[in-house]
Amino acid sequence: MRPVAKGQPPQAEYAQYRDALDDLAGQIGLFCSYCEQPIQHVPEVEHVQPKSLEPELERSWENLLLGCKSCNSTKSDKPVDLDRVAMPDRDNTFRGLVFLEGGRIGLAPGLTGTQAELMRHVVGLVRLDRHPDAENKDDQPTDRDKRADLRRDVWDLAHRYRRLVEQPEGDPLICNLIADDLAPAKGFFSVWMTVFRDHPEMLERFIQAFPGTDACSFNDEGQAVPRPGGRL
Repeated sequence: MRPVAKGQPPQAEYAQYRDALDDLAGQIGLFCSYCEQPIQHVPEVEHVQPKSLEPELERSWENLLLGCKSCNSTKSDKPVDLDRVAMPDRDNTFRGLVFLEGGRIGLAPGLTGTQAELMRHVVGLVRLDRHPDAENKDDQPTDRDKRADLRRDVWDLAHRYRRLVEQPEGDPLICNLIADDLAPAKGFFSVWMTVFRDHPEMLERFIQAFPGTDACSFNDEGQAVPRPGGRL
């Protein structure tokens, strides 16, 4: 889950919360703040604290992210206790998950008990862990929820392009294509960062290519570090 830095609010408060869409897109890119897929149609302004429960935060920049239809509808109006839930604009949520072959995700090893709970709660909010091969039907996505399938497809694509980068006669133009065009177009920042984890020069480029990625959550080698002021 990509850590994002929204920056200072362009406006103290918006007349309508939907008016924040262009500012959010400009700051953090048109990607779902939870599952990381590119939002190509009808991006939704997502309320961290549901507007039905916290109406005073409905138009507050601090309470707004971007969401895809699957994450937003799954999260719905569930109450959110920010003391118990990691959030991509507050924590280095990239440190909290591992991305695996086949579109699967899991909690990262080495987390403290508190950190694991923070990540477990944010995953549960949007059911990011749903997978078609899950044994329990409740852990399987609906027919319209393609998040795991999209992660799998981008995982396979990233592996194919990594093999090109690792060719002895590797073409620098391929690296440019991957980092500047392909990865931002396909989304799923964490998948690219995982597949190319042994290529620090590519990691730094991914961090720069995805708008609004919190650079303070990574060191000069592109490895995740604790976010200043965050809990991960």
